[in-house]
Amino acid sequence: MISFRMAIAVALQDAGEATRAVELARGLRESSPDGWHLDITFLSHGSRFEPMIRQAGFDITHCAPRLEGRSIAHDLQWDPPEIVGSAALARELIEGEREALETLRPDVVLHGFWPFGNIAARLLGIRTMCFLPIPLDPASVAGGLLRDLPDVVPVLPRLPRPVREMIVRMIPAGVKTGLGAFTQHRLGQAIAQCGWPGEPPRTIFEMLRADLTLINDLPDFYADCVIPEHMAITGPLFAPGASAAPGDGPATLDPAIQSVLTSDGHLPKIFCTMGSSGTKDAFLEAVRAIGGRADDPWNAVILASPSVCPLEEARAQAVERPGIVITDAFVPAPAVNALADLVVSHGGQGTVQTALAAGTPIVGVAMQVEQQINLDHVAGRGAGIRIPARRWRAPLIRKAIRTVLGTPSYRRHARDLAATIRSGDGRKAAAERMWDQIRTTFTPAH
Repeated sequence: MISFRMAIAVALQDAGEATRAVELARGLRESSPDGWHLDITFLSHGSRFEPMIRQAGFDITHCAPRLEGRSIAHDLQWDPPEIVGSAALARELIEGEREALETLRPDVVLHGFWPFGNIAARLLGIRTMCFLPIPLDPASVAGGLLRDLPDVVPVLPRLPRPVREMIVRMIPAGVKTGLGAFTQHRLGQAIAQCGWPGEPPRTIFEMLRADLTLINDLPDFYADCVIPEHMAITGPLFAPGASAAPGDGPATLDPAIQSVLTSDGHLPKIFCTMGSSGTKDAFLEAVRAIGGRADDPWNAVILASPSVCPLEEARAQAVERPGIVITDAFVPAPAVNALADLVVSHGGQGTVQTALAAGTPIVGVAMQVEQQINLDHVAGRGAGIRIPARRWRAPLIRKAIRTVLGTPSYRRHARDLAATIRSGDGRKAAAERMWDQIRTTFTPAH
């Protein structure tokens, strides 16, 4: 019997990343080849998703520093384009995970968009595998990944979309890969302080580089994008039963929410969520757009995630009327998406894919480049509208909502994407690709 140890280091403050990590671990366990014993341990700095990990049957090792686990933005003290608020915090995270890995001595570290785990593993000479929502590699960025100007670029995002896309095509490859959003000065400083031999990584590409990187997205989105050999696009990743079809799951909903989404059949239904990585300002602007008028011709369920905005602040931005529910309680997103006619959201991969799996179009805003690319894929397929962050204001959001609800092609294209998602098995494909990598290139130490 071959014993193989894996440590998983991910952003456990983020619902999407935590869920995908658990699904990958389940897929690996279910696909274990004969004669192999797989031992998986998650690293955690504190997370409300730890019970989900334990319930799935996996161990957890706690690392320093202990964080609140409220959200990535809060715990890492985000300061865009820097993903961490200080070099001191970045160093603490790297050293905390390095200490945990020294004790565990895994054969491989699997990480998501969590460079701290990658760097800690590489400092110890441990091999790495990675899963990401998009192919974050210089070859991909220069070779078709960016379709629109990043929102972080000042002024230019106000130009019409066709003009912005033309400008992107004209930008030299080296300029695209050198965008400030990809360079992480504070994290690079911390890596040097941790004793990196030679010149430390400076870009997020280098900080996430792994022996194998899985892209948990639809392969069709990358048909004309350069994909490096160390990357594999394996398809969307859902928990069992998460890709709900229209009409599924209303019995699992809170009665008040179910009533809003199933009554007044002639009124369109909107679901608004910013996941766990949206900003309060963007969320409140969406609340004003959806619930700010008493005569709006739609019903809506608005999820005020505690990691994004306090419930009372959200309710203060909306008029009190039948047909609008604002809640901070758990909402089964697949079931709500299946009953909604439109999702208003940020561009987090889990939120986007859950909406598309239900055949529901999207009006969205991106908080970061990855989310912008997710939404641009949706918009490019005619299944939604992305509004640049600098233009995310209630009047324009309302205009986009009316456009999508009044144009049947958005729903039709979203349903086409739902059919594509249902035709694949992202968890199985990812597990098979990882096991192929493990069996052919990794030498277990146990």
